[in-house]
Amino acid sequence: MNIKNDFFKAFSFTVLIAGLFLLFASKSSPIYPLNDWVDANAIFTVGKSMMDGKVVYKDIFEQKGPTLYLIHGVGSLISHNTFIGIYLMEVIAFAFFLFFGRRIFRLYFNPQLSNLSTILLAFFMVNVTNFVHGDSAEEYCIPLLGASLFYLIRHLKEGNRSLMSFKMLLVNGILAGSVIWIKYSMIGFWFGWMLVVLFTLLIDKKIFRAFQASLVFLLGMVLSGIPWFIYFYSVGGLSNFIDVYFITNIKYYASSSGMLMNLVTIIGKIILVYFRQNPVFGILFLVGLAGFTITKKAESSKMVKLGILVPFVFLFLSVYGGGIRLDYYFQIFTPFIFLGILFVLKLMPSNLLSIIQSKANYFAVGTIVILCIIMNFRHHNSYMRDYNKADLFQYQFADYIKEYNNPTLLNYMFLDMGVYNTANIEPTTFYYMKHNFDYDVYPFDVDALNSYVRNKEIDFVVLRANTDKPYTNELLEANYTLVMEKNQYYEEEIHRFMLYRLNGLEK
Repeated sequence: MNIKNDFFKAFSFTVLIAGLFLLFASKSSPIYPLNDWVDANAIFTVGKSMMDGKVVYKDIFEQKGPTLYLIHGVGSLISHNTFIGIYLMEVIAFAFFLFFGRRIFRLYFNPQLSNLSTILLAFFMVNVTNFVHGDSAEEYCIPLLGASLFYLIRHLKEGNRSLMSFKMLLVNGILAGSVIWIKYSMIGFWFGWMLVVLFTLLIDKKIFRAFQASLVFLLGMVLSGIPWFIYFYSVGGLSNFIDVYFITNIKYYASSSGMLMNLVTIIGKIILVYFRQNPVFGILFLVGLAGFTITKKAESSKMVKLGILVPFVFLFLSVYGGGIRLDYYFQIFTPFIFLGILFVLKLMPSNLLSIIQSKANYFAVGTIVILCIIMNFRHHNSYMRDYNKADLFQYQFADYIKEYNNPTLLNYMFLDMGVYNTANIEPTTFYYMKHNFDYDVYPFDVDALNSYVRNKEIDFVVLRANTDKPYTNELLEANYTLVMEKNQYYEEEIHRFMLYRLNGLEK
């Protein structure tokens, strides 16, 4: 009974922290008029389409994993035209991670100090600019990473390091496989994770056990994918799934630069850009990584250090080895800020740490209040709360479109900007926006979008243009008329958003 009670208390605590901090940090939360991030809107659009019977990769083109769209489909069942359901999905995912983050801290601190550490962990993770707008694929992989990280650290710190149970190997194989069906570029962490497990077996000369462990882990990965393979096979979309999600992404969505150059470039960007934008986070991250590795202040076990560093390195290789360096990719590394929190607390004089531990609950409440106030005024997304829905082009365009009967819509030559959502329209075409491919290597989406416009297959076309020069498009203007336009701030720039209506369209 006490174990169940402790579990309930711990999870309730992490749900509270996740809900509070994401309320201020994520644009999906109810206090924001809209999540205007293109990635969030694209995933939401496809998730809703899945719930209405469309088969992703077969009926509608997308690049990320099917589990991500399923999560957003479930969110759409809670609230179809707002991001409230998505906010709840984010809260569940973040609370799940914080639950395991707290369990990691419990390996080093008492419950009260672990709670305080978890609060700080949550704050740094959502307050870094790489959190971007909220609702990234990384957010839904982070809890899986946190769980596996805890299981590995606990295994290496306690018990027989060479005898991780088959049950635990199977569970972590399922966690690893689950990441593949969200965004497989983050799978590197589990390659490193399993490498550490195998290393502990091999140094103890348990070769057959290492072979068994590998099979069980792989079995878990396979089990995680069976439901999706059954689903896609049953709807006639298995070949599309393999072709789009794996072959297309691997073949077309990568940099032509060599891996070494890619990694050197991103290390420079992390230090010179990300850490300059987030100096406290950057210092704590680097100090924690170095201090935990080099000194014995926080951790004396070389195996535990290896168990953290090896998965970290493999994660870095898998995320950035392809050469794409979008800012939010770094979000998957933010959980490792726990090393900085752990190291700094371990550096504190014992008498000061005793005072904090004895008054940890008071410190926790005060810290939550202070950090919420900081995020309310200083979070990089807080500017968006100055807008009302009526101020945003997404709602203005939607109101105009809704005047027409059963209208169709195309997001033209740019990523999904949210009008599908606000106008309550699902895409009717395979390509519903331009994806992040260079035309020279993948022209198919752009050519298809132009074909839809040329053949007048769509009633309304929405696009984004520069504000400093006139927009002209003979192909579009041959059959469509500009009916609305608005300049609006997005990602540190003012953009011009334009709505075109098919000539002759009647209400």
